[in-house]
Amino acid sequence: MRTSPRFIVYGAIGIAVLAIAVLALRPQARTNVAAAASDSPAFVHKGSALFVPQDSALRQSLDIGSVAEQSLQAPMSAPAVIEADPARLARILPPLSGRIVALQVRLGDAIQVGQPLFTIDSADLAQARSDLQHAEAQLRLTQHALDRANDLRAHEIAATKEVEQAEADHASAASDLERAKARLAQLGIAPNAKESPRVLTVKSPIAGRVVDLAATPGTYANDNTAALMTIADLSTVWFTASVQEKDLSAIKVGEAIAATLSAYPGETFKGTVKFIGDMLDSDTRTVKVRIAFDNPERRLKPGMFANVQFVGETHTALTLPTTALVQNEEKTLVYVETSPWTFEPREILAGPHIGGLTEVRQGVKSGERIVTRNGVLFHD
Repeated sequence: MRTSPRFIVYGAIGIAVLAIAVLALRPQARTNVAAAASDSPAFVHKGSALFVPQDSALRQSLDIGSVAEQSLQAPMSAPAVIEADPARLARILPPLSGRIVALQVRLGDAIQVGQPLFTIDSADLAQARSDLQHAEAQLRLTQHALDRANDLRAHEIAATKEVEQAEADHASAASDLERAKARLAQLGIAPNAKESPRVLTVKSPIAGRVVDLAATPGTYANDNTAALMTIADLSTVWFTASVQEKDLSAIKVGEAIAATLSAYPGETFKGTVKFIGDMLDSDTRTVKVRIAFDNPERRLKPGMFANVQFVGETHTALTLPTTALVQNEEKTLVYVETSPWTFEPREILAGPHIGGLTEVRQGVKSGERIVTRNGVLFHD
């Protein structure tokens, strides 16, 4: 029997269409298989714990390690500003109102203790000297009256009341004289000084340099709270660091520190903690920590900003990789393995981060196994 050519052609076309259909179905089949595999859960809830099944791809993504106990030295940094040593800083106020008649120093001058700074002409000084003279005269007068009263009483002429009054007047005059002397002594003037009754020369109480000057000859100094000049000894300065409340327990007096300044890139200034403040700033939640630095060349200027690095004391602590931490709202969690591939989320109290490690102060024990990486994949 002979086969029709038309049948042969149609048969070949049918076979080709069938082959194409089969080839088209193969990727779909593979997709269905993959979809079936992906339907397998990554983890299963068992109460509060999470179990990772045998066929879960999550087993290939999680890294597991142990909580370790080791010696740490936790460095901590804080912003700081350079300040003059308060014990070596003097703001010179006008001791009384008057006119500045002479200025003996200029801005930047080196000053010695007792060196004249400026001269002021003051009516108040003239009044203070007058009060002293009046008190001295009153004391002499009351002394004569007391002597006379005592003499009359010895001869039984004066009454006891008159003697007592003379004694009271003498005591009052003596008190007025002491008060007048104290007023002049406060101004640095001896009672028997022969200086001009109106002119006072103010002298420096410390050695240092004139770092601020607001006095000009011929002007009046009427505000006894406004400094005319500031003298500072900057051979030693303070680095005043603002340390956060949460870091305060890690800082001790005598602790070594290193500071850097943008003014001197590449340089490190070393010192020790001298003083930790007793008051907390309620606005910034920081405490002032002061470090003394020698400054013989005066390169460190008050007002400069710095960054202070506290080295910290060596102590034994629990540590885990920082990558193990999972932040859940306001909580810090790690996943602890309670049995093979079963993990429990546990809240911890984290301390400082040191390199790639984090100190743990509460929540885990040494030797416990935890998820050290990709724990965030446990989130639904």
